[in-house]
Amino acid sequence: RDNRLESSTSGMTALLFGTLNLFASVSIILVNKQIVSVCGFHFILTLLFLNFLCTCSLLEVLAFTGCVEEKQLPVRDRGLLAVTAVLTVLLNNASCEANSVGFYQITKLLIIPTVIFIERFGGVVRSYSYGVVCSLLVASTGVAVASVSDFEVNTRGTMLAALSILSTAQYQVWQGSKQHEHGLSALQITHSVSRPQTAVALLATCIFDVRFPQLKDWMLLRSGGLLDHQWQSQSDIHWIIGCCAIAVVMNISTYGLLGKASPVTYQVIGQMKTCLITVFGYVFFDVKVPPTWLMVRFGGVGIAVVGITTYAILKAE
Repeated sequence: RDNRLESSTSGMTALLFGTLNLFASVSIILVNKQIVSVCGFHFILTLLFLNFLCTCSLLEVLAFTGCVEEKQLPVRDRGLLAVTAVLTVLLNNASCEANSVGFYQITKLLIIPTVIFIERFGGVVRSYSYGVVCSLLVASTGVAVASVSDFEVNTRGTMLAALSILSTAQYQVWQGSKQHEHGLSALQITHSVSRPQTAVALLATCIFDVRFPQLKDWMLLRSGGLLDHQWQSQSDIHWIIGCCAIAVVMNISTYGLLGKASPVTYQVIGQMKTCLITVFGYVFFDVKVPPTWLMVRFGGVGIAVVGITTYAILKAE
């Protein structure tokens, strides 16, 4: 009876974390798009710093209360992951700003094939079954179908999306290897890197958003200085505060979900995010798309989701 009660409690906890994570992950993409595209606050590095600062503060509280056992990476590894994390989130946010929400989200499905390519290029050879290879080909085909039906695809956005995929994949490879090498949990390695990545984000904000904003032209980012920004209304500040609050909820739920959900469940929740973000992105932000092309887009998303979900199931067996 005690085992059944414990199992039921664990299941309810996983459901709670999963629901919170789904809500927060979808919301933060839409809120970021609102801030940069509607409110006109194009200072992605500043947003990045504020989100990292909130996450770092949360992790310090958890460490102080004993919820996180402190284990630190070597200084060199912390610096490497901190710089890569800042670059990765910067490119993700820039891609979200430059592309439609749907295109931004479906291109993220190419991260898994990119991770495999980077590992193989780096000498890490893993064997993959015929089914796994086919599932990744299906996912890539779905992304291609959805992309060609997107009327907002542009050169700058496509370049940022490609750089975002490469950076995210490389960060995942390095984080996974360092975590395994030093025996840290996902929460411990995030806590270990949180301070240096917040410092890197602050330094980048001071350089590119405040002191030398003209340099952002070379980074495919919107030009303009933070100190010269004209606030449209007080609601712009409310959106930014809301974004930081959602980031905290997303991090808490992600950490909780990693410890409670199976890999397949985690991937299924990820695909639900893709579907919801694509739909809500069309509803709130996308230009008017002819019904035929809209069906093609959602068809491509569906194909990609089937491919990635099949991959997750095969890898979990």
